[in-house]
Amino acid sequence: KIMSALMEAAVPARARQSAHPLAKAVRKAQISVSGKMTDLVLTGYADRVFVIATQNGKMGTLISATGDSKSVGGVVNETYSIKVLMGKRNDQIAELLARSLVAKIGKNVLLGLNIKGLDAKGAKELMQKIIAHKVW
Repeated sequence: KIMSALMEAAVPARARQSAHPLAKAVRKAQISVSGKMTDLVLTGYADRVFVIATQNGKMGTLISATGDSKSVGGVVNETYSIKVLMGKRNDQIAELLARSLVAKIGKNVLLGLNIKGLDAKGAKELMQKIIAHKVW
């Protein structure tokens, strides 16, 4: 039931219809992160990926992460912008996770994260599981 509510919130009704979908792909899964069951919803759009990872059915902190690459003198410089749109600010692990996802996926990421006590090891585990449920 929680996953259905998350799905309704994450994907507009138009995107769930096959006639003209906004979303390219949607995947839902229950995974374990640091030994705790976690609901995962991934929605792929043309220009970004929306990821929700929650252990209590609430979105929690919402982070927008974007990447840009510029070539100067034959050297490619990657720059990332991380913005906490709502929720817990100054969570370095969550911001690092969002930035790492942009670097791995190659698209902008909107990350809804509500995982209690997420540490670096748990963030790495979560990132690997997100990558395994590819929607881009």
